[in-house]
Amino acid sequence: MFIQLDTVLIQLEESSITFGDALGVSFILLVSYLVTRAALKGLERAQRNRPNFGKSHQFILGRLLIYSFGTIGTLIALSAVGVDFSKLTLIASALSVGIGFGLKNVINNFSSGIILIFERTVRIGDWVVVGQTEGIVDQINLRSSQIQTWDKADVIVPNADMISSQVINWTLEKPSGRIVLSVDVAYGSDTKLVRKLLLEVAKSHPAVMLDGSVKEPIVLFLGYGDSALQLELRCFIQDIMDRIIVKSDLYFAIDDILRKNAIEIPFPQRQIHVKQSDLANIVRLKESSNNSRTNS
Repeated sequence: MFIQLDTVLIQLEESSITFGDALGVSFILLVSYLVTRAALKGLERAQRNRPNFGKSHQFILGRLLIYSFGTIGTLIALSAVGVDFSKLTLIASALSVGIGFGLKNVINNFSSGIILIFERTVRIGDWVVVGQTEGIVDQINLRSSQIQTWDKADVIVPNADMISSQVINWTLEKPSGRIVLSVDVAYGSDTKLVRKLLLEVAKSHPAVMLDGSVKEPIVLFLGYGDSALQLELRCFIQDIMDRIIVKSDLYFAIDDILRKNAIEIPFPQRQIHVKQSDLANIVRLKESSNNSRTNS
């Protein structure tokens, strides 16, 4: 038994939705989906074939295509079933009441997502720090963004937090960045020799930038600590993403070269001075404690 196209499925006050209308709406939505999918495939090919077409560009254009074709397809489908768009003002009024009562945060995150996508202060693949969360931006959606930490944990951050709070973006303008290494040496060490050795270590590492585009490595004498002379090595590296690995390499090299040059790396030490009168009191207390134990 076949269903007639003019069979009424939903009866409204002033109009009705027939089986043919439902088929038409399904066809329109299917075409919108297929067109969107084909456009996204084209963006993927463009990203692979063009080095200048980055992942962030693909993401932004992909989101625009999804929202645009989705909206157009929905409007055409609604028009096909005879929806009167002049009555949408009533729907908008109802939505505004709902927004005022319960959807304020949702709309705030939604508008923040639009700002993030177009402003591009935070992009896919950027290394960011948001509050206590640090990692790589994996996704930027309309309501929230997904950050993958260094432990491969996915953290969902509301877009409003990305807009209203302070965000540190290590890779916004360029991948290079500065690293700082604290080095303490024992009192009496030759500080000029230490500076020479630290600079030698920094300049011998392939990741340290020496092309003149940034400041060359520098060693600073910061002051006198409780048990050590406090120095600091500062240098720029080509990719700040490798910061931890480069710092580890430099620390290994620094430890090795200081040992070879008999420069001591101190550890915290404390000297306790006891007055003679206090020592006598301690002896008397100990003797009285021993006597009480003997008597008991």
